[in-house]
Formats: sequence, C-alpha cells, structure tokens
Amino acid sequence: MSSTFQPRFGHAAEEFERYRPDYPRELFDHILAAVPAGRRDRAIDLGAGTGKSTRALMPHFREVIAVEPDPGMAAKLAEEIPQAIVRNATAEACVQPEASADLVTIANALHWMEASRVFATVHDWLRVDGILAVYDRPLPKATPLVDAIVLAELRGPWKPHRDPRLKRDRVWENEVRAAPGFKLAEESKFSYVVPMSPRDYAGFWRSTSYGSAYARALAEPEAYWNGLESRFAAAAAGDMIPVDLSPTLILARKLSSNR
Repeated sequence: MSSTFQPRFGHAAEEFERYRPDYPRELFDHILAAVPAGRRDRAIDLGAGTGKSTRALMPHFREVIAVEPDPGMAAKLAEEIPQAIVRNATAEACVQPEASADLVTIANALHWMEASRVFATVHDWLRVDGILAVYDRPLPKATPLVDAIVLAELRGPWKPHRDPRLKRDRVWENEVRAAPGFKLAEESKFSYVVPMSPRDYAGFWRSTSYGSAYARALAEPEAYWNGLESRFAAAAAGDMIPVDLSPTLILARKLSSNR
C-alpha cells in the first residue's frame, strides 16, 4: 500500500455498510449487458468500500476481486462477502496480470484515485474489448428543509474535514471519456430516489469521511448525531425523507492498443 494513503472510512465501516443504500439494480443490468455471458471470468472492483458493488457482481462472475485500501473497510468487506477475493491495497498499487479481467468497476471512488495512472493500469488488466465501468453520484438531495440542514453542516463544522478532492464535481466524467486506449460505450443516468428515515439519513452523513471526522473530535459524538437526527425528523414532519441518489454510469471498452 502507498505510504501516502490515509485511511478515512475504516472507523465508520459499520455505518457505511448499514446506512449507505445499494446502487440501483438497473445500473448493473446495463453493466452486465456490456459484458457477454461467455466473458465473465473475472471482475475487479476498485475502491470497493464494504462491497456494495462487489456483492452485486458476485453471482455473475467466476471470481470477483475487491480492492480496498482502508484496512477497516477491507475487513468489513471480507466479513460481509467472504466469497470475494479482498485485496487491501490502493488502486494504484494493486498488482494483477495483464489481460486477466473482463470488467473493472469504480463506484463513487475515482475522486480518491490518480485517474491517469489507474486508467493505464486498468487498460493493462483488461482483455481486449473488456469493460471499464465508472459510476458516481453528486451529493444527495432531499427536501428543501432537510437540504438546508445539510448545507449548513457542509459550510460549517464539516468543511475543515472535507478533502478538496470531494469538490471535483463532475470532473470524473471527462476523465473517463478521455481515458487513452478506451472507446466510450455508454453514458446513462438512473433515477434513484430512496425513502430514508431521519435516523438512516443521519447515519448516511455519519458514514462520510468528513462527518465522521468532525464527530470524532467532539466530547460527545453520539449526542451530535442524535441531534442531527432530531433536526431531520422535525424538517420531515414525521414523514420518510425522499433522498435522491441518482447515479451516472459511463462504460468504456478497451481497444487493442492504448495509442
């Protein structure tokens, strides 16, 4: 693992697994449609977290390798999905034989990576016509009253703990489109609104690198999260909170050469 890597999520691995919704099934239908059934030997999930994508890929590939740099997250992934091959490494440092994979996925994680280096590595790993699938979503949106609470936290106590790489917005899309040695195969956006309770929505923000870092610096972190949950509950007036987690998917197919 790179000596410059800094774990940000391991202390919140339980919350990450519990409170972060799975990706929509339709997204994986599109990914699998691009990978013929006869070419589903090996998939590699980079920046796998606790295995939200790994789990969806497991029934469709002979082998799924989940690459996760944070030791705490990797341990939780191995606990949740023991059938997966878990590698505790950064995407940049992971080693895999050339032309040995049919699919590589990067879900909501490219902003943490050195994109050009990772794309070159993935190009080596994939067989000709193999698929790189990158998907991400902007910050969740809910109702105006709930969003106002989140915005105040983002501009206030969470701001010093928020890594600048999280502010890259939609840069990742242009990075994938411009990846050498790949041909754009598909771009899709999926409507995905998940009803969440105030407790679950507070838990979502508890699973973020910056929300968890802020709370850990407090004398009574549980009181902070309970207070945030109460504020969400008041803003929702007893209703479930409709949370827009609509992801964008870009599929790119490996060409025979990266030149």
